[in-house]
Amino acid sequence: MNRLRVILFSLMCAAALYAQESVYEGILHEDILSLRWGGIRQYDEYLSPLRYDGQFIAVQNEWWQNFKNEDWQHVGKVKVQGARLYNKAYTNMVYALGVQGGWGAHYDFSRLMGVNGLHFFIGPCLDLDLLGKELINNVNKPYSVDLSIDLKAHAGISYSFSGRKTSYRLRYTVLTSLVGAQFVPEYGQSYYELAEGIIGGTVGLSSLHNHLTLRHELTFDLQFPHSAWRIGVEHEYIRHNMNNLHFQREQVSLVVGTVFNYKTIIHRMR
Repeated sequence: MNRLRVILFSLMCAAALYAQESVYEGILHEDILSLRWGGIRQYDEYLSPLRYDGQFIAVQNEWWQNFKNEDWQHVGKVKVQGARLYNKAYTNMVYALGVQGGWGAHYDFSRLMGVNGLHFFIGPCLDLDLLGKELINNVNKPYSVDLSIDLKAHAGISYSFSGRKTSYRLRYTVLTSLVGAQFVPEYGQSYYELAEGIIGGTVGLSSLHNHLTLRHELTFDLQFPHSAWRIGVEHEYIRHNMNNLHFQREQVSLVVGTVFNYKTIIHRMR
């Protein structure tokens, strides 16, 4: 009997809440799905003293969404990529598979500038970089991992304008590392030892003196009546060192993607 009373009371509360006046607020949301293909160059002193060059392909999902205060936006992304690289003599090969993720927020100064269609924004971003590598002809140390998480500064500028039947947007963004943490094993330390729990000295503080990331992208969006498309180029440069080991990665890619713009609905009860 008590259980029945609880159920009836819960249903009455739910009906009362549903009958209250609802407030709907549209939040502008932008989602970009893109394919990236280009060249990659890496130097991994733990894995090999030689430089390796090759090509990579990646899929990235990126989203931008306004806060209630439209001068602020939060942004995020997830990127998965695979690469194949060779040394200069083509006697050895590296396979690489990685993921990058990030979330941040920025302030848009467009209202202060007062120029229609022009946006300038800047803010912080928390960024994760993970790339696993396998060197084919290396029995002693066939694996290496780039792993770091950093607080980065994110900035950019965009300009939107319209044609007769199409609207356009040109956007440039740049991201650079500030401070964070990185994983680098000792030179003679194997990943088997790491799996056994011997990880002392492999994680350390990173800042501009030992970890530099510079990622910038130039994109051009075309808005048609029923779809929006993006083309662009991206350049990324990463250099870090720790435990007397030096690492460097650089890649340039062509970006082709599609852009979705819509408004989410926030359902609030009074």
